[in-house]
Amino acid sequence: MFEPRTWADIHLDRLKANLAKVLRTIGPRVEVMAVIKADGYGHGATQVARAALEAGATRLGVGDSTEAIELRESGITSPIHVLGALVEREIDDVIYHRITPTIHSLDRVEHLDRKAREQGRRLAVHLKIDTGMGRLGVRPESAEEVLRAIGETKNLRLEGIATHLSAPAEDREFTTHQLHEFKAVLARAAALGLCVPKVHAAASAGLFLYPRARFNLVRPGIVLYGIDPFGLAREGIRLEPVLELRSQIVFLKHVAAGARVGYGASYRTPRPTRLATVPIGYNDGYPQPLGGKGAWALVRGVRAPIVGSVNMDYVTIDVGEVPNVRVGDVVTLIGRDGAEEVRVEDLARLAGTIPYAIPCGLGKRVRRHYHSGEEAAGVEGAADSRTEPDALRTALADEPAAA
Repeated sequence: MFEPRTWADIHLDRLKANLAKVLRTIGPRVEVMAVIKADGYGHGATQVARAALEAGATRLGVGDSTEAIELRESGITSPIHVLGALVEREIDDVIYHRITPTIHSLDRVEHLDRKAREQGRRLAVHLKIDTGMGRLGVRPESAEEVLRAIGETKNLRLEGIATHLSAPAEDREFTTHQLHEFKAVLARAAALGLCVPKVHAAASAGLFLYPRARFNLVRPGIVLYGIDPFGLAREGIRLEPVLELRSQIVFLKHVAAGARVGYGASYRTPRPTRLATVPIGYNDGYPQPLGGKGAWALVRGVRAPIVGSVNMDYVTIDVGEVPNVRVGDVVTLIGRDGAEEVRVEDLARLAGTIPYAIPCGLGKRVRRHYHSGEEAAGVEGAADSRTEPDALRTALADEPAAA
């Protein structure tokens, strides 16, 4: 069997453990939509989706219709939501595959209703309210008009109302404002006599930091993969990284002090040492800006600095401090080796980017190896997936949905 030179170990048992932590946090009255857009944040959408559903998620969220249809064609029958916008040519396929779209504007209501009627379907939809993200969604002042329009259709069923918190970890005051705006829209929906089974606002940070934002559905994304861009660890919330990125040494050589390394001769060795060539580069998703930024890999449990520039196909590491190093040794670029660890958050900080971008950028040459491990404990708290008759009354109450 062909063995790749560079690979990612994906620990699905750790993803299940992270989801179990979400479930324990939100309690049994709140449902989980696992967000697996961007190919499961680079981890592999189908495998991640199945693991999340096994561990207690009842719904899946994706970014566009292509991702949703791929999941359907892989045999997944659970509810799948397109959280982003649809383009016109996608609508027929979305309806055919019983995928739940998100409505962001008034003109989309009539279009979806007509297309659903043509297929003889009654389509569940969720309405997105833009309370301050400024990207997609109906503004609160226009929400009543859209709610009325949906209520007057014959082939659309308003299953949910949602918003997206833009700065839950950075700006508590603005997040509180967003929730106030959102609850005002929910109040208008209730006054119109609408039945809305699902209400959701909280994604990864919000579900941990704002109990009142959980309502009866949450949308964890990045936290499922054990990545913490929000500083949740300061709140005592520990996540298990799901992805480990590895390669191997394919070439070794001794060099003298002052040897130049990399394009532009950007690095000079400060002492006699050994350099190792590793077959991973920016084409594989290892960030190009990491050259000369203090990044390191792990070889035999020892830190080995990245020296010189990151190339398309290779990086060079200084292994002068690694005992008994040899060609073929495994190089850990993300993950743990012995007592040392390289985290996605470390690489993102050094590269001047966000942690999301690291796994999402992994190239097709990086083979994914999936590890199931032990079943995660503690998922018995998962919410009942049966649709509630109306979530507005609970959402408008003073108490959060989770006990």
